[in-house]
Amino acid sequence: MEPAAARAAMRNENFPVALAVLPRHIRRHLTAAYNYARYVDDLGDKAPGARIPRLEQVAAEVRLLYAGGIPGDPVVAALRPLVADTTVPMEPMLRLIEANIVDQRVVRYETFDELEGYCRLSANPVGEIVLHIFDRASVECIAFSNRICTALQLLEHWQDIGEDYASGRVYVPQRDLRRFKVAEPLLGSGEATDDVRALIAFETDRALAWLDAGAPLVSTLHGWSRLAVSGYIAGGRAAAHALRLSGHDPMKARKPSTRQIAVAWAVATVRWPG
Repeated sequence: MEPAAARAAMRNENFPVALAVLPRHIRRHLTAAYNYARYVDDLGDKAPGARIPRLEQVAAEVRLLYAGGIPGDPVVAALRPLVADTTVPMEPMLRLIEANIVDQRVVRYETFDELEGYCRLSANPVGEIVLHIFDRASVECIAFSNRICTALQLLEHWQDIGEDYASGRVYVPQRDLRRFKVAEPLLGSGEATDDVRALIAFETDRALAWLDAGAPLVSTLHGWSRLAVSGYIAGGRAAAHALRLSGHDPMKARKPSTRQIAVAWAVATVRWPG
C-alpha cells in the first residue's frame, strides 16, 4: 500500500491516529505503525493470489528489521525509526500478521471466547504498540489497553457485518446467531429484522462493556498518551452511538463524524481523573 492510500484507510477506522496536536516524532511513529497495520490487513483481505506466502514474507522482513537488517519491503523499512527510537517489540508486529493468516483459514467463530482470542491477534497488538511508543507499556496498562482494543475490533465488526458476510466471513459467534434466531444470510440481506437488531444491540452492549473495562487506562496516563488513548476510546463510543441511532441496524448505521468523535473524546479525557 502506498503511504497516501494507507493514510486514507486510516481515516475510515475507529482509531483516530492522525492527531495534529501530537508532537511530530510521535505522529511519525504512530503513522508508520498504522501504515504497517493497514498494509498487513490489505494483504490479508485484498491481495490477489496466495496470501499466506506473502504474509509470511512480510513476517520475515519484520524479523530482518529487528535483527538489524534493512528490509526490502518499503512499509516494513519505514518502521526503522520506530524500532530505533522506541521499545516496541517484534512480537506484536508478528501477531498482526498471524491474525491475517488466521483470516485465511478461519471464517466462522463458534463462541465469543474464540472471537476474543482472535482479537488478541488482530487488535490488541495495536494498543500495545501505541503504549510502547508513549513509553507507557506496563503490565497494568497493557491489560487495560487489551480490553479497549478488543472493544474497538468488535465494534468495527458490527459496523461492517454486511461487508464481511459478502467476503465470506462471519464474526458474529455462531452461538449468538442461534440464540437470536438469526440465519447467516440475513447478515448480508441489507434488511435488519427485529431479530438482527436484537442481536446487534446485544453485541454492541457487550463491546461497550469491554470498552468501559479498559477505559480506566486514561487515569493511569498523563500528557500526550492520555490525549491519544482518550481519542481511541472516543472513536469506540461514537461508533456504538451510531449503531444505537440506527436502531442497531448495521446496514444503516453511519460512521461517526469528526464532531461526534471530538465530543466523545472530550468526555473520555475528563471522565477519569488522573
